Amino acid sequence: MAPPTSRRLLIFQEARNPQNTAEVVYLPVNKLGLPICGPGPELPSILELPLRILRVFTDIFNQPKYKGWAIVSAGPYHDTSEEGKYYAVVLEQTQGQSQDSSLVQ
Repeated sequence: MAPPTSRRLLIFQEARNPQNTAEVVYLPVNKLGLPICGPGPELPSILELPLRILRVFTDIFNQPKYKGWAIVSAGPYHDTSEEGKYYAVVLEQTQGQSQDSSLVQ
């Protein structure tokens, strides 16, 4: 029997870059992500995001600290307790990676 895959939920906030206010940046709210047990949240395919956000997430998740992780889904995240735009991303550990490896190396 194959071990269960490890999945994590990461939340990003859309904000203005303090050094260049014309530029939008996406800041991680929870850098390590939250572990997901069970089916997790239902989010659309990352391909349904606007192209500018797709480019940003591609750059973020191509970083070495995300090696061994794949994007399963992503979409807008609504936090009624906070103002601003948020995006949720579900990552899944790819096969062949240690189940106890973390996102931060």
